[in-house]
Parts: sequence; structure tokens; C-alpha cells
Amino acid sequence: MYRFTINDRRFTSPRSPVTVAWLLEQAGIDSTGAVLVRVETGEKWTDPAAEVDLRDGDAFGARPGQAPPDPVGTRIRYTVNGERQVTAKTPLTLEEILRRAGSEAAIDTSELESYYLDNVRTGARYENLGDEVPIADGDQFVALHAGRTPVA
Repeated sequence: MYRFTINDRRFTSPRSPVTVAWLLEQAGIDSTGAVLVRVETGEKWTDPAAEVDLRDGDAFGARPGQAPPDPVGTRIRYTVNGERQVTAKTPLTLEEILRRAGSEAAIDTSELESYYLDNVRTGARYENLGDEVPIADGDQFVALHAGRTPVA
């Protein structure tokens, strides 16, 4: 299984290689005129029929009909419950952070309203899903469940 991101959204594929069109479809982007870029190397694909050899952990940027912005220098790395995350956008809402981190960070996305988020570096706490959370490179967040805990 290959794990990868497109525009900071997580996906998986049971196979490699895959076509550019398939990758863009996963991200909900029409492949007509779109550009796909492998963030780590800067490789670019514009032909929807071209094949891409996936590597576990790949990160791609994609934009419909135009080249994506140069990812160098725009990546903000942070963690949620120890799980690495990357974004080019800040601030994000509490809900966006929790959804992006998801089950890999032990977050039950069906109960987001029961979580709050602490920034270990700054000590700031975010409790409402609509709260805008500024993110700096290297931030470490802890998402804590404040709801009921089931008993076995």
C-alpha cells in the first residue's frame, strides 16, 4: 500500500505506477490542463496519461489548468499527537487540523466537537471547531478528547 498526499490531503493506492489522471481524480481535480508536481523533487507532469511511480510518503501539489506554486519555502511542518503534518496554508481552523490528522493521530473524526487542541510550543488552547489556529514551522500540537470515554 502506497501512502501519499496531494495538496496536503492523504490518499492511498494499492498499486504503482498510476496515471496522472488517476492521481488528479483522487484530489477532485480535472486533469485537462492540470499540472502535478512531486514536492520533494520538483518533477512535473502535464500529460494525464503519463504514469507516475509512487513512493510511500510522496507529497504532490496539483492545480487545475496552471502550474502549482513552487513548494520550496512554503511548506510548514508540524505534528498532531506526534504525527507529522505539512501545509502551505496558515491559519487553519481547528476542524481542518483535526480532519487532516485523522485516525493516524488517534482522532475520531465522527466526534470532532469533543476535541480541543493545545500548542505545546506556545501554550495556546483551541476549543471551537471554527477557531483559526496559526501554525508555525515546527509547531507541536496535542489533540485531546474531552468527551465521554466508553467503558469495556
